Amino acid sequence: MANITQTIPALTAGISQQPDEKKIPGQVKDMVNAIPDVTQGLLKRPAGKFVASLSDGSNNSTTNGRWFHYYRDENEQYIGQIAQNGVIKMWDCLTGAEKTVVNAIGNNTYLTHTNDEDIQTLTLNDFTYLNNRSITTEMDTTTEPLGNFQKEIFIELKSLSYAKQYAVNVFDDTSTSTVSTVTRISVDLQKSSNNYCDSSGAMVARNSRASQSTRCDESAGDGRDAFAPNVGTRIFSITDGASLTDDAVSGSHTYTVDVKDSGGNSVNRGVNLYFRIATTGQSVPFTTGSGTSQTTTYQARYTTTHDLLHGGEGWQEGDNFTVFMKDAIYNITVDSISTSVVQANLALVRPQPTPFDTETTITAESILGDIRKGLTGSATATTGNGFTVTQIGTGLHVTRSAVFNASTPVGELLNVVASKVNDVGDLPSQCKHGMVVEVVNSVAEEDNHYVKFFGNNDKDGEGTWEECAKPGRLIRLKRSKMPVLLIRTADGNFRLTELDGSTYSIGGVTQPAVPQWDDAIVGDDVTNPEPSFIGKSINKMLFFRNRFGILADENIVMSRPGDFTNFFGKSAIQLVASDPIDISASSEYPAILFDGIQVNTGLLLFSKNQQFMLTTDSDVFSPTTAKINALSTYNFNFATNPISLGTTVGFLDNAGKFSRFFEMTQIQREGEPEVLEQSAVVSRLFEKDLKLISNSRENSVIFFSEEGTSTLYGYRYFDNIRQRKLAAWFRWTLTGTIQYHCMQDDNLFVVVRNNNKDQLLKYSIKMDANTFAIAENRVHLDHLMSVTTASNTYNATTNKTTFPKPTGIESTSQMAAYDVDSGTELGRYGLVTINGSNLEIDGNWSSQTFLIGHQFTMEVKLPTIYYVTKDGESFRSDTRSSTIIHRVKFGFGPLGIYETTLSRTGRVDYTETFELTAADIYKANAAGIIDDNILRSIPIYDRNINAQLTLKSTHPAPATVHHMTWEGVYTNNNYQRV
Repeated sequence: MANITQTIPALTAGISQQPDEKKIPGQVKDMVNAIPDVTQGLLKRPAGKFVASLSDGSNNSTTNGRWFHYYRDENEQYIGQIAQNGVIKMWDCLTGAEKTVVNAIGNNTYLTHTNDEDIQTLTLNDFTYLNNRSITTEMDTTTEPLGNFQKEIFIELKSLSYAKQYAVNVFDDTSTSTVSTVTRISVDLQKSSNNYCDSSGAMVARNSRASQSTRCDESAGDGRDAFAPNVGTRIFSITDGASLTDDAVSGSHTYTVDVKDSGGNSVNRGVNLYFRIATTGQSVPFTTGSGTSQTTTYQARYTTTHDLLHGGEGWQEGDNFTVFMKDAIYNITVDSISTSVVQANLALVRPQPTPFDTETTITAESILGDIRKGLTGSATATTGNGFTVTQIGTGLHVTRSAVFNASTPVGELLNVVASKVNDVGDLPSQCKHGMVVEVVNSVAEEDNHYVKFFGNNDKDGEGTWEECAKPGRLIRLKRSKMPVLLIRTADGNFRLTELDGSTYSIGGVTQPAVPQWDDAIVGDDVTNPEPSFIGKSINKMLFFRNRFGILADENIVMSRPGDFTNFFGKSAIQLVASDPIDISASSEYPAILFDGIQVNTGLLLFSKNQQFMLTTDSDVFSPTTAKINALSTYNFNFATNPISLGTTVGFLDNAGKFSRFFEMTQIQREGEPEVLEQSAVVSRLFEKDLKLISNSRENSVIFFSEEGTSTLYGYRYFDNIRQRKLAAWFRWTLTGTIQYHCMQDDNLFVVVRNNNKDQLLKYSIKMDANTFAIAENRVHLDHLMSVTTASNTYNATTNKTTFPKPTGIESTSQMAAYDVDSGTELGRYGLVTINGSNLEIDGNWSSQTFLIGHQFTMEVKLPTIYYVTKDGESFRSDTRSSTIIHRVKFGFGPLGIYETTLSRTGRVDYTETFELTAADIYKANAAGIIDDNILRSIPIYDRNINAQLTLKSTHPAPATVHHMTWEGVYTNNNYQRV
């Protein structure tokens, strides 16, 4: 047998539920109301300093509701509650003061909820976005204004050309009209000076010439045949019933064109037939008789040619009519026609062709006037036949009260712009301000887009075409179904508003406008579709790569960079890097996304049973480069949030009977990460329904709890050069049931409930200027507050000091008083009794200022002590040997009063209370707390497997354990270990 001693350097390894022989040195069976520290050792947990009652003001907290916090800076930290009826209350975490919340919405409909987990928050600077998972998003009924879309056309005059007809077809249905055009005519010179004089050779009246057959001679004067009076050239414009004038030697003659069919019947049809007749002639000698009776006269010989210049409309084969030129009579017959079928039920505009000779000037005004006449019935009227016509530059803007369309058979002369064009090159440079046109581009709908004309200075005429949204499409997100905004205003209060672009004033000063959900300004539902979260509920809001992200179903939708409220594309023509990103996670399992957290390689996304990585292989994060990779398959408690541990990510899983805490490391863009179950050593410690989680990366601590319980679980860690030096679990029992907790700076703020009232407590992980302390050491009480008693509060008969119970004291657990003021009362301690609405303390505490609070007990339950050897990186406990423990020595740091309980098999528990500073050996008016390292021994003298040691401290003074050493007798019973 050998006398041996072993030292456990620190009791900071936390709780382990492994068998005692499996525990590593420093782990304990239970650690309550303590916190491990890699530098200072095992410390009593900090006090819960009372900040304020949240149930004794004008805006009190409610039994149920979603709690959240808002950190602005080191001087402004807030905590809030969204009641299930949608009402928001806010309090200052540092002072407990109630803050005013102005509801600019006017109702609480959006934030009304049943499950508190449905309310999610995201804070960006002074803006806190609030989302309700139970609300399904919708598009508003607001549409892009229809204006005159599809009820207007623009007829652009492209060129001025001679001998052309500027034709337009206007229609509003699919009915067709047949248009016939002459393709060939014959011209017959029926009567000329050769045969239209009377028997004496003299001219007769024109209406009688057709029946004459005599050649004209000297009796006809200048109309004699020898002079060839019928020579001439003329272009005829023929419309049935038109009046024509013939200029001839015999004088001017006006007549009416009468078109007849082949049977000689007047038909009242045919317009705009243009042709040219050219008749040439020469006088040739004609000799009769012989000899002396030979007579020579001159006779005209005519040659006639013709050209069909324009076939007109409405003619039929066989139609014929008579015209006069230079007294000659011509018969014109339509030999052949062509027919075409056109849509023109509203207007078949077929104006007269432009002049066929260059001697006549043509102008844009005359052409546009003819088209206007074909539409309205008058070349100068602005309205008529249901049309309203306005000339703009070298074009006509035409509108109707109903949808219509138009076309032209002469695209080289006119550009008719209706509701669609094939190419942007078809858009005119002058147009009606506000006119909208769809550019089709190809048969595929994906490249269609809409443009609107913006005239210079918003006037008709010259201007530019810019992309716009399709008229009539839904363009606006329904703001009452989208996340709302809680603004920290300039006066330090808060304002709840929809994101509607509204303005407000504070103290007469107009504040910047509220952001608003942007409308779709280009495209249609194909080229610029609604965000995929429309019609779904929003699970979470995120911020990544300067984009505002929304998780809905399997999709993540991210706004334009820097434009957090814009989820529509900038252009329908092409994708640009700044367009929103709308991408889905795909898996063989349901991949509904509930949360995410930013890491160095991308955005880590969480579904119920899988993790994904949103990332990019490019330097630019854009719709074309974004991708989602499946990362791992671990269950995730979506009622909680993942947290960052600095360089790793932690999350909770509640799939089994107990909750588990996982830590994901080595997170890369490609490849699987390492996922460690950090809660494996306390696998039965956590309840299943843990919902609250808060962490401080600076203090390397994470807190977990279930709502409505008094237990707060903690995990303390410390990494040094990629090696975890500390990984310790512990638990705290708080005074009251936990409703919410959060970390802000170095402080843990906890809302606890006692007697159906809520109180806000502050636990300072690091001491600060507001921490109650004695001799540079903390005071350890819950609901810790300073009180001052009046001079008449002491009753000498009962030897009790009685004073009113301060606001916030609602628990019935034991209270204590502790004086930390310098002087003779420093360190004075007494128990406080709650007596109705008063507090009572034994002794005279009148006219004093001191601290009061609820007591709590720090408790460390040590495991069975074994002789332990190190085996590589692990430890081995010798369970087969015989070990007698003589004593255990604790090395303490700052310490006031503590007690130890030794439990031994078959014996009564032995409890001993220690006060490290004995009376009469410390300075007067100083705290009875030892700061130097001191050893205290606890005698045991029993087998190691029979002894159980527990360390406790309830006094408000500190309790710090640095190390533990045990001494005893050890034998291996003469067995050699192999």
